[in-house]
Amino acid sequence: MIIRRFYSATITLVLVLGTSILTVDAQDPARDKLVVETLVRLKRFDVSENEKLRASVTRHLDAIKGSAKFVEYVKSFSIKEAAPDLIKMAIQQPDETIGVDALTAVLSFGDTQAVEAVIKGEDSVATVAIVNCLGKIGSKASLDILIATYKSSPRSQQILIATTLAISKTFPGQLFLIEQAEAGTLPKSVQFAVGNALYASINPDIKSRAKAAIKLPATADSKPLPPISELITRTGNATGGKELFFNKGTCAKCHKVGADGKEVGPALTEIGSKLSSQALFTAILDPSAGVSHNYETYSVITLDGNILTGIKLSATDTDFVIRTAEGIDKRLSQNDIDEVIKTGTSLMPADLQRLLSVQELTDIVAYLQTLVKD
Repeated sequence: MIIRRFYSATITLVLVLGTSILTVDAQDPARDKLVVETLVRLKRFDVSENEKLRASVTRHLDAIKGSAKFVEYVKSFSIKEAAPDLIKMAIQQPDETIGVDALTAVLSFGDTQAVEAVIKGEDSVATVAIVNCLGKIGSKASLDILIATYKSSPRSQQILIATTLAISKTFPGQLFLIEQAEAGTLPKSVQFAVGNALYASINPDIKSRAKAAIKLPATADSKPLPPISELITRTGNATGGKELFFNKGTCAKCHKVGADGKEVGPALTEIGSKLSSQALFTAILDPSAGVSHNYETYSVITLDGNILTGIKLSATDTDFVIRTAEGIDKRLSQNDIDEVIKTGTSLMPADLQRLLSVQELTDIVAYLQTLVKD
């Protein structure tokens, strides 16, 4: 039966390429698809010496670009020129199987330079997406890129946090981070994120060493903050959380719910439909870990030495408009600006746990979870 299928596929390929159907349009999509599927069945993936076969493969790939089959065939036929398209898929879908498979295919070509170019580029959204995707691959090649990125001192705190979290996805990566913490070289800005990741490790030795080397911050009642993996198991009071949100928690000073609050950070009217409880705790306790696009902080240094920090609202050839943490919009003349620095951090304070107890934090998250789309 196997031999029969082999000969059947071979005959199909001969007929497709042979003189008996030369009247068929050489660029017929159906014909190209048949050629590629036949080559796959025959496991004949080296088409470098056959111009007709390679042309059919190339045209068919163009027709199915962006699909799972595209990734499969690019990898099978080793079409290295498709690396930019694969990277684009990884950036667009870093949390989906297709995106991870696409970036895995790029690494299988040994094309680490193209991946590193995105990481070092100016597009922070693309950088974070690729870093997150590398963490989900979990191979030695992906870990090597992530560790190299970590050691290169990423240009923003958001990218640094994303990189360390991606490193923490594998045991070798966790061991690397533990050694950094024990040596005192783990940056303070990532200790909360790394601590939470390693406290949740299923490796008892890593978990034990993490608790000894990384201390999570204390809350308002001077009690150590539990890891997020424990916080999400607690039950909060949404009614009390609403009161805390608009008063003691100071959340409404920067966020709107409906018509209430200030529009400095993202509106939270439907946040319960968008984020899980784990993501909500992370956003409160480590806001720079997932700062939203267009809400990154900028520092504007003026020629007279003043420094303004806030969210960029607009920038033209003549003016730069920034919104401060107090919700005040400042318009500056470009002629008065010495330097504009994109910090990559969130304007939201990273130590809100000092204002609240563990139960109060849990209550606020319980309230946020009620803010769902009607």
